[in-house]
Amino acid sequence: MQTVRDVRDSSSQGVAIPEAYAGHGWSHVLPHEMNVLFQALCYAAHKGDSKAEMREIVDGFEGLEGLFAEPTEDMFNSKEDFENYKSLLDRHKNVIVRSGYEYPKSREEAIALFEKWGLLIDKGDVWDVPINPFPDALDTFQLTEVEQYALRYLRFEALVHPFFARLVMALHERDDESFTFTKAELKEMLDTNDAMLVEVLIKLTPYMEDAIENMPEIPDDEPMTFSIVWERIYEDFLGQQFSSNVQ
Repeated sequence: MQTVRDVRDSSSQGVAIPEAYAGHGWSHVLPHEMNVLFQALCYAAHKGDSKAEMREIVDGFEGLEGLFAEPTEDMFNSKEDFENYKSLLDRHKNVIVRSGYEYPKSREEAIALFEKWGLLIDKGDVWDVPINPFPDALDTFQLTEVEQYALRYLRFEALVHPFFARLVMALHERDDESFTFTKAELKEMLDTNDAMLVEVLIKLTPYMEDAIENMPEIPDDEPMTFSIVWERIYEDFLGQQFSSNVQ
């Protein structure tokens, strides 16, 4: 098993938040407050050398103050915001309770659940977080058919989107609207395979001026020409990872 503490000295990108946390559905099944706590625990596992140090690190996150307190209307900008949050939180709670667990009322209870679900490893003197293999939310929670379908879609999107984002960034850096590539060139650029490239190009299609006809059937070495309507990209992603590149 590979863990956060295993890679903390070799990671060039700082603290390791396991990609499988989103890819295996956890960030969609668990509520915001538990997602925030998990990220804080990943940071603590990376930085701390004892449970005491890790607790101090987690205590230092202002965003965790009052994390599992019952929300009240005065905590929100409007009654509508409060009701929307409560509705979403209740949905997450229902999944957890339906699956045979009690929703945590404190940080310690949440940590105990993380340990039970295999998201946090108690090594006695320290906590650690798995990277690979990583638990699957579908194996942990009792979901309705609709919830399972939605989760599988979100998990798939979590796999495709990083490749899609990488391609968009690479195209944007060329400061052009029209591009010609073969599939082989795109696969090498993205370091991916045929199936993933097809999914990425399908996701890119709404941002093209015209769709690439019979795209899945095009041979690896045949050039494909397409034009990107950057305004559509900006409308959907402005303020996210592409915003710093928008002139």
